[in-house]
Amino acid sequence: MTSKGQYKTIVFVICSVAALGGLLFGLDQGFIANSLETLTEHYHLSVPQKESYSAVLATGGIVGALLSGVLARILGRKKSLLLAGFIFTAVSAYSALLPDLSILSACRFALGFAVGIASFVVPLYLSETAPAAIRGSMGTLFQLMITVGIFLISVSNVYIAHTVANSATALTLMFLTITLFAALMFLGGFILPESPRWLMLKGRREQAVAVLRRTVNTQAEIDQEIHEIEQALHGPQGAGIGIVLRGYFFKVLVVGVLLQMFQQLVGINVMIYYAPTIFGFASMKGIIAMMTVPTVNMLFTFPAISLVERWGRKKLLYVGALMMLISMVAAGLAFQAIGTHPDAAAIGHGPKTVLLLAVIVYIFGFAVSWGPVVWLVCSEIFPLEGREVGMTITTMVNWTFAGLLMANALTFMETFGNASIFYLFSGFCVLAIVFVALFVPETKGITLEQMEFNLRNGVPLRRLGQRPDPARG
Repeated sequence: MTSKGQYKTIVFVICSVAALGGLLFGLDQGFIANSLETLTEHYHLSVPQKESYSAVLATGGIVGALLSGVLARILGRKKSLLLAGFIFTAVSAYSALLPDLSILSACRFALGFAVGIASFVVPLYLSETAPAAIRGSMGTLFQLMITVGIFLISVSNVYIAHTVANSATALTLMFLTITLFAALMFLGGFILPESPRWLMLKGRREQAVAVLRRTVNTQAEIDQEIHEIEQALHGPQGAGIGIVLRGYFFKVLVVGVLLQMFQQLVGINVMIYYAPTIFGFASMKGIIAMMTVPTVNMLFTFPAISLVERWGRKKLLYVGALMMLISMVAAGLAFQAIGTHPDAAAIGHGPKTVLLLAVIVYIFGFAVSWGPVVWLVCSEIFPLEGREVGMTITTMVNWTFAGLLMANALTFMETFGNASIFYLFSGFCVLAIVFVALFVPETKGITLEQMEFNLRNGVPLRRLGQRPDPARG
């Protein structure tokens, strides 16, 4: 087994550049939080309009995810990433012209379409390109780049909002900042090789071998990779949506769907999008309200890169869900203490401090676990013949629940009280822990082909990550 330190530098370069696709995801996730006030000032948005503009990204993401499986199979993983980068760059540049609200919303839909493609293709590409021993740490780069994107756009938007008085000029600069980052990702995509597994799927064996020569050290390792991919290709290829009816596939599809569902139902996008608004309900404003979530989210994703290989996927999911559960209960109690105080300035420091610490712990818990691990596991568990189908469906589920939360969170808090939504999220954390315990496999350190062997041979879901018994064939 080749140690992590012996992998060619090009492996880390390829994975890092590919993970820049996550930057697209993060740029738009982080854009709303610290631009919403400027958008409201310029376009005179009502609460429903704020929710609608925020949520239309998810609608585009659903459509992008729906088509991304077809695009990834026909165009390949690399060209699909380039397509996403081009759309993102072009539409961001057009948004900087500040068209009327309906056109701007259409642009945000198109941005969601591009991000939907990236959120599908990047984890898929990383799982198929990175060697098994470092697949987890390389796969978490996607989530890391999401958090970097959120942080960068938050910093730039806060700076622009505080230095540019005119809302139209400020918005133009905010969109141009996104355009710059998107262009860097788009241009970086040209240096990527194609996924060797996709090349083998298309019968382009020599090109697959050429890619593997760039990423592994010895001919023996190349031969082993090619042999395992060929073994996985012995089953029916190019499976359509009908594969979901096959028992072995349906099992892992349910796991992937519920993982993506819970990733949203524990509340992360509400915190990412509306944290300044939520802190404002507690009369907490300024740089702490604006930058706490994006900063903590980015910094605490770094530990996940090593922990996902040392601790494994499943343990991180347990730890993260428990931390989020405790912190959401604490946030709910803080808002109950704050209540609907008529004099915001008279709110004591105690509830504010509890709320701030609860949010920090919550973001930490998500950043080291459910953020990176869900995308990673979903990229690992599906057999090659139906990987695009499985990831298309699970990515669409993620965007669907993200949209539902973004479109209703502020109204929910307005209707049932600010504390209510945090108790709701804590309840979903409990259900997530039970689900992980019963159904989620540990996928650390096993090749995708070995996991597929287990799946086809009826190994229970929780034990899919065990190494196959050579005596069984």
